[in-house]
Amino acid sequence: MILTGLGIGLLLASWAASGGGENHDGQTYRLAPVTQGSIKATVSSTGTLNPLNTVKVGSQVSGIIKALSVDFNSAVHRDQVIALIDPAFYEAQVEQARAQVLMARAQHEENQKNILTAEAAVESAVAQLNSAKATQHEAELKFQRFQSLDKEKVIAKADLDAALARRDNAQGALEVAQAQVKSARANLNRALAQNQGSKASIAQREAALHLAEIQLNYCTITSPIEGIVISRHVDVGQTVAASLQSPTLFTIAEDLARMQVEADVSEADVGQIQAGQPVEFTVDAFPEQKFKAEVRQVRNAASNVQNVVTYTIVADVQNDSLQLRPGMTANVTIVTAEVGDVLKVPNAALRFKPANESQDTSDRSRIPIRERPSFKKAVQDIGLDAAQTDQLESFVKNAGVKLKAAYALPEEQRDIPSAWKNFYTEINRNLYGILHSDQHEKFNTYIAELKASFEKRKSNKKIRPAEIYVLNEAGRPEVRNILAGVTDDAQTQIMTEELKAGDSVVIGIALDGDPAKKEKTNFFSTLMRR
Repeated sequence: MILTGLGIGLLLASWAASGGGENHDGQTYRLAPVTQGSIKATVSSTGTLNPLNTVKVGSQVSGIIKALSVDFNSAVHRDQVIALIDPAFYEAQVEQARAQVLMARAQHEENQKNILTAEAAVESAVAQLNSAKATQHEAELKFQRFQSLDKEKVIAKADLDAALARRDNAQGALEVAQAQVKSARANLNRALAQNQGSKASIAQREAALHLAEIQLNYCTITSPIEGIVISRHVDVGQTVAASLQSPTLFTIAEDLARMQVEADVSEADVGQIQAGQPVEFTVDAFPEQKFKAEVRQVRNAASNVQNVVTYTIVADVQNDSLQLRPGMTANVTIVTAEVGDVLKVPNAALRFKPANESQDTSDRSRIPIRERPSFKKAVQDIGLDAAQTDQLESFVKNAGVKLKAAYALPEEQRDIPSAWKNFYTEINRNLYGILHSDQHEKFNTYIAELKASFEKRKSNKKIRPAEIYVLNEAGRPEVRNILAGVTDDAQTQIMTEELKAGDSVVIGIALDGDPAKKEKTNFFSTLMRR
């Protein structure tokens, strides 16, 4: 009994000294292990299944549907007759247009004859004009001869007057002949003009005939593509009116074996989506089956509904089984990133911040410089001796003072990326100055690897700096600077050399109702019950 009492006393003293399972600041923390596995980042949305190409077949002429050759779900070929509008009215218009063409051609032939008659009249008038010119010339010569004889007093005055009258008559006849030539030529020009008009009339009537034939051809409705009829909007005997707009008779999908999903994604998520990313979706008709797709297009046209901006994502779907039908609602999951065999922690570990924590990250508890994996890697890769290792530690401390000063600046004056760049540049420059000649090549290789790693991380837009906390030997949270990568709703990929699978990270503070804390605070009562 004495030994038992001493044991219990020692146990209680130890329990009191340890704060009942709590650290010296009175807090108990919830921990979670670092695990290794795969993470898949996704964006969820809803969309609609549609054929790649859907054609609405309409009618360009009005009339009564006389016959239908296809129905819903009918397979059609290109140029296949699928409907017929009663052509009687349009056939009559074609016959009327043909008659008009025949009349125009007959008028043209009549005008050709008139041209020949007018040309003959012109030739006759020209001949008469030549005869009148000769007669007038003869009369002028006689008058001049008689006028000379009259001066010599050898002829009678009556003969001179008669010669003058014959000359005037010949001149009048010449003028009449000239007028007849002009009239004949005017008639010829008129006949030629009428001939051109008849040619134009023929062209016009032939165009009207061609239009009537086109309208007659439009009475036969054919399929413009090869596909499947997914809807029919008319019945036999129904009248369609195409006076204002073309009525839709059928809707034909080009190929239901190849479809597309059109989903609306919010503007907050659209930046993560790119062409080529895999897509998984389900439909209500087959809730247990997952279908595959691939993002083909991220459309730039935005849709704003009640101040919610979304963008349309188009993904190609192979529907060889024809299970999927146009118009089905798809519950879409777009895989924006997927990694395997990586370290991951619960998302709560990245959100945790110790109570009353200073905003100055340089004041937080850090592992010693010599214990940091990055420091150990530099020493090992370059082959630093003890003296050089001490100097490297001094360089890191001095550069850290300047980094701390950068964090101490007001937030609007901070340039943290430049501060970290200067931090590494100063360390590497000073380190190079203390190296031996045989270490320069190793140093260059070490720097090249660092740059390659940095560029790889920089190219991955999902990688971002973050902080998580682990408990040190005193049970207090100690910060670890990491790079966070792909994340889903529960876990986040981390990249660090300071942690490995199985290590514990802080995800929160245990409350009074926390089972872990109850177990610790009731240890004595449990022991007494036992």
